[in-house]
Amino acid sequence: MPELTYVNASCHCALNTFRVGFLISSLPISTDLCHCSTCRHTSGQLAVEQVSIHGAPLARAVGGSRQHSGNRSRSRSPAPGARSTGNTNLNTKRHSALLAPPTIPIIVVEPDIPLDLTDLTAYKTSPDVTRYFCNSCSSHLFFVVHTKSTDPITGEEEKTDKWAVAVGALDKTEGIVRLGYHIWVGDTLDGGIANHLRRIEGVGVLPRYSEGVGSPLVPIGLNAIQPPPIANGSANPNSPPSSDLLKAFCHCGALHFALTRPTPESSLPTSVYPDLICPYDVSHLSKIHNPSDEKWWLAPRHSMGPKTKYLAGHCMCTFCRLTSGFEVQSWAFVPLVNVLVPASASGENGGGQDGEEWVPLCLEEDEHRPKALKQYISSPGRYREFCGTCGATAFWWQLAVPDLLEVSVGLLDERIDGARAESWLEWCTDRVSYEDKALSPEVAKALAEGLKESAKKAES
Repeated sequence: MPELTYVNASCHCALNTFRVGFLISSLPISTDLCHCSTCRHTSGQLAVEQVSIHGAPLARAVGGSRQHSGNRSRSRSPAPGARSTGNTNLNTKRHSALLAPPTIPIIVVEPDIPLDLTDLTAYKTSPDVTRYFCNSCSSHLFFVVHTKSTDPITGEEEKTDKWAVAVGALDKTEGIVRLGYHIWVGDTLDGGIANHLRRIEGVGVLPRYSEGVGSPLVPIGLNAIQPPPIANGSANPNSPPSSDLLKAFCHCGALHFALTRPTPESSLPTSVYPDLICPYDVSHLSKIHNPSDEKWWLAPRHSMGPKTKYLAGHCMCTFCRLTSGFEVQSWAFVPLVNVLVPASASGENGGGQDGEEWVPLCLEEDEHRPKALKQYISSPGRYREFCGTCGATAFWWQLAVPDLLEVSVGLLDERIDGARAESWLEWCTDRVSYEDKALSPEVAKALAEGLKESAKKAES
């Protein structure tokens, strides 16, 4: 029997909690960060990291504890908030505490019961690949490759499933996985997040393969973008010229939307600073509250000239990690007024093709919400919107500031401006949001250093 170690994992809503096994002899496993268009548009992330597991995912082991004592009887502890029984004999309590036998934690390991997939949505990105995401919180958890072979003796066809788990869903990565290289960077047309995540301590510079491992390497300065020609006119006056729209879509095609350039109405929202600008663990509340009402989401931030872009950045908080399944969530901060959807998607007449009508996105009224969107309420007044078919993360917003959205950058049409969309987005290079909450400190450190390095090269 191979020696295995098991790691617990889950999605954010905990509807899916499980454990996965790894061969001890293979640890740590070198993983890739995949930048292919399929992964980006099925997840909403700029890149995804998954690691192969031994066998299939299993039901979570049950934890417990017992007292090291021959006395098997136990009294039930009072419920939180329950009133005292009236026993005020402090000496009795003190002696009971001193004489109580030590509590020894134990783990009651269940048999290898396969995980029940009932609470997962299956989405096939090809005939041989199925991805699974949580029905409730949208966390992408599994990537399964289906293979077929013929038994040499019986001649019967055998089917085998090779499972991989999303690294961000794991309870720990230290000693288990280590990021080793980038693949399918060519699909980004501009290098994507590989330009920001360049080297890992102990690994060195991460190879940037244009396709799979062994394909030609991609340089840091990749620019294969071929902007579409500027439209001279439009059949529909309500449809802006293509040069004024940055389109976005999920993999299954059920969700389409587009961003417009900043307008005077883009300055109407009022919001506190995000952790991306003011680290919440060290900043004073008076500063976080943005007393000068800076419109920090409009860029260039430190220029007195016209605002033509939106602020974007990378987040490694626990919420983003567990609702996506991946360690790094890349967001762009865009006012609601600057997000359009095809009229047909919101129940109106029209569509989303060139020459057809686009209308403002509505998220609060059920009858006008895009039909493809499914909503996850992570806490009162905080919402994550995702495609109910392929699971792609689209937006995050809160009721306190309903007119300012966080848009998932991985859905932007890379053919227009590359995966990073730098003619539309100004990337925050000062820090990584919630770097202190990262599952893998070495990845967070590498990303922060890579952002600063890219900023220096841009200035030179």
